[in-house]
Amino acid sequence: MAAPVAVAVIPARGGSKGVPRKNLIPIGGRPLLEWTIEAALNCPYVERAVVSSEDDEILALARAHGAEPLKRPPELASDSANVKPVLQHALLEYKKSHSSMPHYVTFLQPTSPLRTSVHLTRAFEALLKNPNADALVSVYEIDNVVLKSSTLTEDGYLQNIAGDKFANMNRQLLPKLYMPNGAIYIMDAGSCVEDPRFDGKRTLPFIMSAEESIDLDTEKDIASIEARLARR
Repeated sequence: MAAPVAVAVIPARGGSKGVPRKNLIPIGGRPLLEWTIEAALNCPYVERAVVSSEDDEILALARAHGAEPLKRPPELASDSANVKPVLQHALLEYKKSHSSMPHYVTFLQPTSPLRTSVHLTRAFEALLKNPNADALVSVYEIDNVVLKSSTLTEDGYLQNIAGDKFANMNRQLLPKLYMPNGAIYIMDAGSCVEDPRFDGKRTLPFIMSAEESIDLDTEKDIASIEARLARR
């Protein structure tokens, strides 16, 4: 069994515009938030899971499922609030409560319920095996043909977004492209207190499939996630 080296921070606001009360809606017969709490607590590298929210119902759910509830200040719970100060607040409060700071923090958004403890464990193992890396971000491969696309200059002329290097290159020779999927971020906890960020100077990719990377952002995403869970 691996020794715990990290705390998981799970941001779960009560308000959401796209899908009202998103973090509490039933997915696969369970509240959305529960899937992420379970993934965190079943990862041997995670010592504790902290759920940051301004919503009492969400905090009660977090406590019931073994996570530590952290009341988020109102100014960090608005529609315009950035998630980086949310992470910083959670780490500072964690240090106050436990008189110590873990080596790593993993930031897990509840809107990625297809990310499991297996994904998270493999992500930690990849990071810990690479002494030169200082962070890890989960990604999925996207169509690299975008390297051939263009924007318009101020005077209305086409300008390739990636420069001339890829404009006339055969598609088979184009480099692969990866997009963060929001499922897993692992960073040095101490550095995040000073400068909360979701990557480092040497950030490892943790590659997931496009299907595993579905993020619950709209009502349409619910059916896709439910279908994927049913096939598990």
